[in-house]
Amino acid sequence: MQYVLGAFLLLASAAQLWAGAWTLPRGAAWAKLSYLQHNTGEWYTSRQGFRVVFDDEIPRNIEIAPGQRVRYDFAGQYRSKALFAEAFYGLTDRLDIGVQIPVVQQNFSSDTGLDRTDEGLGDIRLLAKWRLLQDPVLFTLKSGVKMPTGEFRNEDGLIPVGAGQWDFDFAGQIGRSFWPWPLYGNLDIGYRVRTINAEIDRDPGDEWFLDAELGYHITPQWLLTGKYEMLRSKAATEFGGIRIRSQINRITYVAPSLLYSIDDGRTILETSLRFTLNGRNYPAGKQFLLGVSTHFSTR
Repeated sequence: MQYVLGAFLLLASAAQLWAGAWTLPRGAAWAKLSYLQHNTGEWYTSRQGFRVVFDDEIPRNIEIAPGQRVRYDFAGQYRSKALFAEAFYGLTDRLDIGVQIPVVQQNFSSDTGLDRTDEGLGDIRLLAKWRLLQDPVLFTLKSGVKMPTGEFRNEDGLIPVGAGQWDFDFAGQIGRSFWPWPLYGNLDIGYRVRTINAEIDRDPGDEWFLDAELGYHITPQWLLTGKYEMLRSKAATEFGGIRIRSQINRITYVAPSLLYSIDDGRTILETSLRFTLNGRNYPAGKQFLLGVSTHFSTR
């Protein structure tokens, strides 16, 4: 079912990692714990056709197109909660290594009476960042690998916490501080290679992604950020090469965030709302995020 794939991909990309193109000093460590919550009855459809709606209990057919925001059939409701533990360590002033570990709970219910739930450890990501340029802008190469550590259960209608295949990310990051103005900007552009899930003979299709962020220090302790995130995938292929265009994935988010620093900036509290603008094969609606991060030196 289309919403199952979209639900997992949503969580796989939910948490924000260490700030853009900036890298840690040698021997420094950074860690973050994030909580995400999402509850929606709508999604961005993947199919062309008609559906039945009721006006004053009178049924009528309406035409739908891929990418249209619609309610789930049978008053469906998608709910998710997730914890993301993340850490980065500065091997040198230019090279960081990191890890992201998700714990996920997902549920889909509808008037059919069939309640679909799965929870547990999700797919772990290992990451590396290598800063190539310092001036006139920061330029960093980031790579990552998503391992199929989350349990993938190939059961009809079940929302799995793991995707069942390896992914490899490659991205360029550009960052700049606009000091003396209390303002910074960052842009990530990347490509994700998604390998075949051999268990079901399915290639989910590679993805392009773009993340843009602008941050403004209201005071030395308060930071306001705005983020724009976009993902576009190729069509999936199944059974040795059959292209499934109904499983193309697209999503665009905007996310305003407010951050507060304590302990002389060593610890940061963050709250964020993430809104969907458009998409295809993804749940719609808004996500609520809370996070706490800290950094320290190990030298």
